Amino acid sequence: MTSYSKFCYRRFGSLIKPLRKHFLDVKTDLKIAHLAFTLDEYLSMAFFTSFLTFLLEIIILSFIFGLFFDVFVSVSLAATLSFGISGIVFFFFYSYPRVLSKKKEDEIDKKLPFATSYMAALSAGKALPLFIFNTLARFKEFGEVAKSASNISRNITFFGMNSVEAMRKEASETPSKNFRELLWGMATSVASGTDLAIFLREKTDLLMNEYRRKIVRFSQELSMYIEIYLTLVIAGSIMFTVLTAVMAGAGLDVIIIQFFIIFILLPLTSIAFILLVKMRSPTG
Repeated sequence: MTSYSKFCYRRFGSLIKPLRKHFLDVKTDLKIAHLAFTLDEYLSMAFFTSFLTFLLEIIILSFIFGLFFDVFVSVSLAATLSFGISGIVFFFFYSYPRVLSKKKEDEIDKKLPFATSYMAALSAGKALPLFIFNTLARFKEFGEVAKSASNISRNITFFGMNSVEAMRKEASETPSKNFRELLWGMATSVASGTDLAIFLREKTDLLMNEYRRKIVRFSQELSMYIEIYLTLVIAGSIMFTVLTAVMAGAGLDVIIIQFFIIFILLPLTSIAFILLVKMRSPTG
């Protein structure tokens, strides 16, 4: 618990308890996102920050609007805008754990085929689950998968869990459905005494095939994005240059428009295109 969360909990903790039943989904998201807050602490921060934002905004906006309108109109506009802004702040708190868990899920799914392949190679040498997760945790290239492996290793080494319990615990807390199925499958294999290497090899083939399908689908989407970019940005900018040259010949002032299109709109469009491609890429 941070000092800010402690402060918020002392001020709003008693008011939050009757409301917590309406935010049980946030509790699950906090656990999956590995945010070190209880539900009461997090809701206290959300409500206190939203309330503080409302107070500050209504004072500032009332003063600004008071320069142009009478008192009643100024306060009414300030209260309306402040309520909307504080609502946005609360919605940010409400959605942040879910957004963070979704981000972690995407990162896990991108690394999981290669991490599973590595575990399959280790298990082929009859390595124990603890050794597999210890080794996997040292490879930071695997990102969130390596962190999960570190958690499993820690639970076995320091908290006295066996490998099956540790894998099932991590499976209940991971945001990735694929990783959850992998851990449950590994736990079942270990508990039943079946060959873990065979399971991991089959799982690797399955995940790699899915990864290849994503690559093929992305290459098709990329072709479409490139066609759109060439049509709208490249051809559009050429047509605009010709059109403004004609307009300038007719005596119209188009310098400001040309400046806006060339130095603001085109760079922003290109940046948005790059971000879109990066976001859609299976490799991140």
